[in-house]
Amino acid sequence: MPDDPTATFARESAAQGDGRALAGEARGKAYVVPCHSKFRDKVTALAEKRSVSAGDLARAVLLLMPEDALALVPDPGEPAADDREVVTLRSGPSKGRVLRRKPRLQVRLPAGYAMADLRRALSLALDLAAGEQEIALESDADKAARAEAERAGARASEEVDSLVRTIETIRLRPLEKGVLSRGDALHALGFSPYAMPDRAAIRTRFRQLARIYHPDARFGDHVLMSQLNQALERLIPF
Repeated sequence: MPDDPTATFARESAAQGDGRALAGEARGKAYVVPCHSKFRDKVTALAEKRSVSAGDLARAVLLLMPEDALALVPDPGEPAADDREVVTLRSGPSKGRVLRRKPRLQVRLPAGYAMADLRRALSLALDLAAGEQEIALESDADKAARAEAERAGARASEEVDSLVRTIETIRLRPLEKGVLSRGDALHALGFSPYAMPDRAAIRTRFRQLARIYHPDARFGDHVLMSQLNQALERLIPF
């Protein structure tokens, strides 16, 4: 029995429609990305310099950057209320009409991207071209090594903080009446009042404490430094 001409026409029309749909998917979606005019001009200039389109710039970044990494890039944002471009319509019933609209970039990419992510991708493309950012290739071993280095740094920081607290606890306290005797001088330098250190031991202890209590040091104390000087002069007269 011959095919029904109506059914045949319907099948052919559907096939043509499917072909057009597939072609449209291959071409992607047309995005109109609102952005401030300076950003638009920079992207346009870079695209012209590289002989590509703004979409090509965005596509390159989107192919290379994981979504979580792209999310860390600041969104340049939409244009301010007073940032508008003037466009004169060149065809259609409203030909010649002048419009004020948001500055924008037109790109064709696969469907599903948020406007903010497209602006982030283009912003990163600008930074890469200017040398302000770089993309580093990192293996799993590199990630593990970096994580271990960060943990080691955190442990070292904790140890330094602990040492600082210890120094604060055991630090010398200024003598209330100053250095008035040999016993005071020995105490100021951390010796027993009855100790008999030689000149070398006295000078070594002075240098050690001076590195801690010099006014320019982290634990600097003007009064303590002054008493250290007094103690050195009393124990080793010039």
